[in-house]
Amino acid sequence: MEQRRDPWAPFRIWTALTIGVYAVRASFAATWVGAIPGWVLLLLLLVALLLASWALLFPGRVVPWREGEPVGWWGRFLADRRLGRRGGAVDDP
Repeated sequence: MEQRRDPWAPFRIWTALTIGVYAVRASFAATWVGAIPGWVLLLLLLVALLLASWALLFPGRVVPWREGEPVGWWGRFLADRRLGRRGGAVDDP
C-alpha cells in the first residue's frame, strides 16, 4: 500500500519552531537570547505562511473517503454512537 504524504507536516513543524523561538525570546527578554530581532520572527512567520500556501495549492495525492464513511474523529465518534458502541475494553458487553 502506498504511503500517503501529509502536506501539512512541514507547516506544523515550522509553526512549532516559530512558537518556540518566540517563547524563548519572551522568556529571556533581559538576556542576549531575548535580543532576537523582530525581523527574524517576521521571517519565520512569512515562511510559515509560504508553507501553508504550498500545502493548500499542492496537496499531493488525495485519496477520497468512501461514500458514507465517517470523516475524522468526530465522525467516527458519531458513527460509534449510532451503532451503540462504547469506547471501553474489548471484553465489555
